Amino acid sequence: MEKLFFSVIIPTFERPNDLKRCLLSLLKSNQLNSPSYEIIVSDDSDTDKCRIVTENCFEAAWGKGKKIGPAGNRNAGAARAKGEWIVFVDDDCIAQENYLEEYAKAILENPSICVFEGRIFAERARMTWSECCPENEDGGMLWTSNLCVKRSLFTKLGGLDERFTTSYEDVDFAYRLKKGNHISIFVNKAAVCHPWRSLRRKNNKNWKANWHEITSLLLFCEKYNYKNTEYSNAFIYLKNFLRIITKDIFFCITHLKLRGIDILIKDAIISLLVFFLLSIEKINK
Repeated sequence: MEKLFFSVIIPTFERPNDLKRCLLSLLKSNQLNSPSYEIIVSDDSDTDKCRIVTENCFEAAWGKGKKIGPAGNRNAGAARAKGEWIVFVDDDCIAQENYLEEYAKAILENPSICVFEGRIFAERARMTWSECCPENEDGGMLWTSNLCVKRSLFTKLGGLDERFTTSYEDVDFAYRLKKGNHISIFVNKAAVCHPWRSLRRKNNKNWKANWHEITSLLLFCEKYNYKNTEYSNAFIYLKNFLRIITKDIFFCITHLKLRGIDILIKDAIISLLVFFLLSIEKINK
């Protein structure tokens, strides 16, 4: 434990209140028995609010991000890391007690493993389909909202692909890990609480462009020439469409009382559009 040193990377963008809660959860007083670690905040904000919050937390260091999206922001933080291990956590996540200690235990118990993913749980039950949370209760997602990776491996893989400016940087990184036969281990007790975030662009901090899911997916498929990835399989999206108009819409009606039904319909349209776009691409090839 004494030999380990973590670099905790927190990318942030105009969320000073969330960032403050995240930083408080990572203070040494809340992470007892953890190995030595540094906290690095990489800031893409246009204002200085997140910088001020960081500077008021004497245990964290602030630096500018690349302002090209979350992939570039995380890479900017990782470039400043001194630790052998990088722990990525989102600025709106709240680390639970013994969070870093649990990652350290897993590393020491599995010396040949270079990738560990922690649990991400929602703060409450879902109230509307117009909100989302990157939950990871059983592993296999490799979300950078809560991920621990050996710095040498992260560097070897070239970090996160900065061409993904809104989403799919996680998917791409996870695909490259699996393609390189890098085994990951899920650490249930290395947990963070993630709030629900609105998918609506009106009057909230959702900065992502409309239909970014389609453009990010197509970029991913194009990068790998539409081959050898589950994401390039058109019929997966047809299956998704059928699930949405049956199981998901039933849940939205019975449990959510139709709250967010417009977003659910948009999800169905996206799945159907992707099915047709990938089918056309396959025919052309």
